[in-house]
Amino acid sequence: MSLAAHPARLAGWGRYPVIEGPLISPADTAEAAAAAGMGSGLIARGNARSYGDASLGRDCTIGARRLDRFIAFDPATGTLVCEGGVLLSEIIDVMLPRGWFAAVTPGTRFVTVGGMIAADIHGKNHHGHGSFTDHVEWLDLAIGDAVIRCSRGENAELFAATCGGMGLTGVILRAAMRLLAVPSALIRQRGIRAPSLDAAIELFESSLGWTYSVAWIDCLARGASLGRSVVLLGEHAEVDELPDPALRAAPFARAADKVKRIP
Repeated sequence: MSLAAHPARLAGWGRYPVIEGPLISPADTAEAAAAAGMGSGLIARGNARSYGDASLGRDCTIGARRLDRFIAFDPATGTLVCEGGVLLSEIIDVMLPRGWFAAVTPGTRFVTVGGMIAADIHGKNHHGHGSFTDHVEWLDLAIGDAVIRCSRGENAELFAATCGGMGLTGVILRAAMRLLAVPSALIRQRGIRAPSLDAAIELFESSLGWTYSVAWIDCLARGASLGRSVVLLGEHAEVDELPDPALRAAPFARAADKVKRIP
């Protein structure tokens, strides 16, 4: 086992601040647990998609991207177990062709499981599905020289503190999460123009039955047009909604490329 730190220039998603400091890149969960016990001032770093200095350790940073293994999947419950450095994009690429999608997705696919738990990310379906950690069943957390299994029924306070704790409780080694069964790899989308912020809010209130909803807002408009928006609504498309016979015969055939959209 080698946990030698090497100098690195690090920043977050916003590219500020930038620091130069030691980085440890453990090869597996055993090395990551050992790194977590090396002292205070350490924090785990996933794929650097958080803002500000959230993934920059005061004394040392633990890079988690090599913790990228899928461990188990139960098709009866949709529960996936994987390591904390697995990317959401990897989960989609592997599981969507099998008919499963992440229950909650943020604005980028290039975030790690550990990072999504630490930030308790939200998605465009927050009004119906809650945040990401509402679908996490348990996680293994490295604190000092111990690895602790946390869930709502086991070490519940530590589990609650870790979900949205921005990595301050320890290093997330692995986790179990429930995925969402979907009928196809496509999204049925509807776009509606809202002339004002009040109109956009009214559209959201009247569209609570849609799984996904989000608005692009014109922040420069003034007067009666203040907050004018394009509201986008989405649903996982049923097989009989797909636009051509080839897709209806194989609704996940192109799923490994990306999630397709239809009008």
